[in-house]
Amino acid sequence: MGQLLSHPLTEKTIVYNEYEHFPANVSRHRLGHRSRQIEGKEEGKYAQFFNCVGSMQGYRLTQEDAHLVANCDNSLDVKFYDPFQDAEEVLRISLFGVFDGHGGGECSQYVSSEQNPREGISKWIKFAFETHEYGSVDVTPKSGRAFKHKFRTIEGLICQILKDAFLLQDRELYCHFAKESCGSTAIVALIINGEMLYVANTGDSRCVLSAKGGGVKTLSFDHKPQHIGELVRINDDGGTVSLGRVGGVLALSRAFGDFQFKTSVSYTNKAAGSSAGQKFVAPAQESQVTAEPDVLPHRISYDRDEFLILACDGIWDLYSNKNLVQFIKYHLTLGQKLDDIVTKLLEHGINSADSNTGVGFDNMTIIIIALNRPGESLAQWYAKMKTRLEREKGLIA
Repeated sequence: MGQLLSHPLTEKTIVYNEYEHFPANVSRHRLGHRSRQIEGKEEGKYAQFFNCVGSMQGYRLTQEDAHLVANCDNSLDVKFYDPFQDAEEVLRISLFGVFDGHGGGECSQYVSSEQNPREGISKWIKFAFETHEYGSVDVTPKSGRAFKHKFRTIEGLICQILKDAFLLQDRELYCHFAKESCGSTAIVALIINGEMLYVANTGDSRCVLSAKGGGVKTLSFDHKPQHIGELVRINDDGGTVSLGRVGGVLALSRAFGDFQFKTSVSYTNKAAGSSAGQKFVAPAQESQVTAEPDVLPHRISYDRDEFLILACDGIWDLYSNKNLVQFIKYHLTLGQKLDDIVTKLLEHGINSADSNTGVGFDNMTIIIIALNRPGESLAQWYAKMKTRLEREKGLIA
């Protein structure tokens, strides 16, 4: 747990969250060498999505990546008004995120709040769920409450809540880093009540889902300045793209921070618009570089879905989506555990460094999340995966 594994050129930090079973009145979350007890919480009530985090500074002078795991005992309990049922309920959210900083690690560290999972983006996700003012097109609330917008599906409503949370986080960052040139991408996966998965992406980190039968589902799309929708927004806000970079500088078109590309946005409570003698104020969603994420929902099928991968672009520079899933599955077939697989991934990354292309020289961070059934142990998940993969390869009947 949290051990440092030596390498001639660099070192890797591996955090293997196994969530061992304890008596019903005591539940523990192990992270690194720390362990804490939560009295009065029944272990069976907590979704346990086993996971492993690996990170490596590599050839960069500093480590600008950060990550977030709020799961098991640390999962978010959120009071949520469901306008489609016209009822209050409590959602339990397991939260995983990878944040790839640039221009320094300040933004990525702030958003992830690794030392305090109740701050950073976790805080704003909880806030946005609990204070939303959205309703249903088809259901009239008995209370007569008013809504600023109505949705046809609960999935659409939750996607908007996550967009709100990201923009609120960016507003808070402005209070601390308005004059700085640092920024951060974000890929965040939320599993709500163990049933629905939502992936929110800002930037070029990525999330991929592995499914039964060799299925590989992309759950995010890279935000690059040369993509037509991004390019139009950048140009409309007075920006330019040269050499595939915003202003010839930034190689991605959405990020937290980077406020030098958000000068048309007002971070006060002034309404967007313009008047005589005043500068036009654009919505945060329309700035050259915006923190607004794309959000994709997915209903988890425990019969088909196997594991999630969240990783920064330093990993995806080396692997295609399919190749990375195949790499992990190959080693699961050999009976290897997630911490060993993540170690091999990072070692392969540093060994693949190419000074001509620059591939392999970036910071690298990856989270592999097992989509185990409720009540399924980690050993049972490993055994299930090994048997399934051997059968798919024709090694067993």
